[in-house]
Amino acid sequence: MNIRFVLRVLALALPLAVVASGVALVALMVRAIVGPPPDPTPLPPTISAPRGALPRGNVAFQEWVRYRDEEYRMVGCGFLMVLDDGRVVGLTAAHNAEPGNPARPLEQIRLRAQPSGYMVDFDTLYDPPGRPRDGDDLTVDYLLLHPDVPVDPAYVLQPDPRGGPLPGERVLLYKCLGGDGGGQSILSGTVQSAGDQAVWVLMDEPFSPMHWSGSGSPLVSQHTGHVVGMLIAGTLRGRWMLLGMHPVGSLVQKAETAVSTLKLENYGLTTP
Repeated sequence: MNIRFVLRVLALALPLAVVASGVALVALMVRAIVGPPPDPTPLPPTISAPRGALPRGNVAFQEWVRYRDEEYRMVGCGFLMVLDDGRVVGLTAAHNAEPGNPARPLEQIRLRAQPSGYMVDFDTLYDPPGRPRDGDDLTVDYLLLHPDVPVDPAYVLQPDPRGGPLPGERVLLYKCLGGDGGGQSILSGTVQSAGDQAVWVLMDEPFSPMHWSGSGSPLVSQHTGHVVGMLIAGTLRGRWMLLGMHPVGSLVQKAETAVSTLKLENYGLTTP
């Protein structure tokens, strides 16, 4: 079950519950969405990596997109990350706004930090882009954005050299929504499992509808202060949110091996 599915179910079911004024309908809705209780939380791991400072200020950006002949609209979150060679890439989830539709060309992606208002516009991708995930492998879901101008280093995150967190590690999800001025908020959680294709995190706070958003948000280790993943998917385990992340090691590998770029509006028009 993914985040968008849960939102659609809530949007349809809540008005019906009001009309029916019945507790039974609400109970049925909750049982349809809520999964089994979460597995036991792993014990805290021994982390040999050096301890680092947590990010300060805005590091989670709102993602706004503009299709041809349309206005900007917000679709998710994103962030900026620096590679070992000094290049800065923008990152977000492919399912937020999939490029490559010839009938509706995507012309620009804007990352906007709130409440500071700092913005970075992108009209170029690193090639090839990812695609919305449809299974357990979350590493297929990504977009690597190529900035055409220098970016303010105060907004740039560093990837964790470990490539991802350990089970039981404490982490922070920096979301572009829910905070002061409609901007960044921070949720804490514990890594339930970590592998090459996905990192799953059990959040500390129980389910709230406002938390079912934010694909493309960065996940940061509370120990190293570096990015360990990007939010892609989510489900409920009892009253608790279990969120799935694209491991940062996969994002770094894809960015470091990208050798060409492609204009957003041309993707899907010039490739098979």
